[in-house]
Amino acid sequence: MAFNCYKNVKISGLSFIIPDNIKYSVDDFASFFDNNPKKMARAKKIMGYGTTYPAPEGITAVDMLEVAANDLLAQINIDKQTIDGLIFVSQSPDYITPPSSNILHGRLGLSEECSLFDLKQGCTGFIYGLWTASSLVESKACKRILLLCSDFITDFSNDGYSQGVDNKMSSLIFSSGACAALIEYAENTTPMYFHIGSRGSGYEQIILPAGGARLLIDKDILDTKIHDKDNNIWSLTSSFMDGLGVFNFTMEVVPPHIHKLMKYAKVTVDDIDFFAIHQANKQIVKNVAELSSIPENKYSTETFTKYGNMSGVSSICNLIDSIGEQLNDSINKVAIISFGIGLSWASVILDIGNIYCSGIKLHTFKKIQTRKDTIKYWIDKFKNYSGS
Repeated sequence: MAFNCYKNVKISGLSFIIPDNIKYSVDDFASFFDNNPKKMARAKKIMGYGTTYPAPEGITAVDMLEVAANDLLAQINIDKQTIDGLIFVSQSPDYITPPSSNILHGRLGLSEECSLFDLKQGCTGFIYGLWTASSLVESKACKRILLLCSDFITDFSNDGYSQGVDNKMSSLIFSSGACAALIEYAENTTPMYFHIGSRGSGYEQIILPAGGARLLIDKDILDTKIHDKDNNIWSLTSSFMDGLGVFNFTMEVVPPHIHKLMKYAKVTVDDIDFFAIHQANKQIVKNVAELSSIPENKYSTETFTKYGNMSGVSSICNLIDSIGEQLNDSINKVAIISFGIGLSWASVILDIGNIYCSGIKLHTFKKIQTRKDTIKYWIDKFKNYSGS
């Protein structure tokens, strides 16, 4: 169903971390603006470009989520052996197989009586994960679920998930972040109202062409470099985005989606304390808010400027960054709005008060396994294998 209401589910805690090993400012990419201060100032004003935090090479979504989950579990008073579900949501798994949820389950030392799920979602990832967790908890299939959501962009000097310093479509926009949330059964709580939708016919508007079964990575893929009409440099391992197409989709779909969700939840803009909108960029957030008649004091674009676009955790980062200190105080009812890759949209209206919230924690990773060491590890493992 596109609309769902869950009445026996609560979020008990949120922990959010951002790797701070690498920090870029828009000023580091002055060449994108022909080293023209006026062009840069205009871009900052309209798009909201500011600071981004790519993950250092060797750090993945799994690594970031391990930190976030351990922070959450250390702060809330529960026995982690009572967690009977773990959901990993990301476009950036460690391996094609096995599932990353299994890796995190082992690292966190959870009970072996624990159901594990991997969801491959992007910008709508946290809401998809929350919806999935809520449905499992509401049905009593699980009573306590650890929801782990992260996407990452690695250091722009590397190949792979990064697009390189020659591509302003990514360098100015994307960051890394990770959110851990505890979802629990609780009878007769204030309901969560969800609305989820998809337009799969537009899947090519945001896509990473190579790496899956359709186009396996080989030397011909790695050797291919493409210059677009704006002189951005792409490879087939780059995450491609049709900026204008995505903008038009967002303006067409998201404001009506917000109004449909509010109608379903029987609330108005006045009833909602804050709208945490996916931080695609300042221009998109502002247009979505204006077309949805959301007043300026009920949304923010500043998270994009401070931390960049973090894909699946961008909207929850906006919530924590904007009102984290008020989650146990004046803020009660919030709408978390997400949209993007797929193409998809997913949002929730819920009461968020009286929970543990870490705030935004910058984390420095100190023990990082290099790519060379990782390759050596697997070569040695294969070489030393004997089935006898």
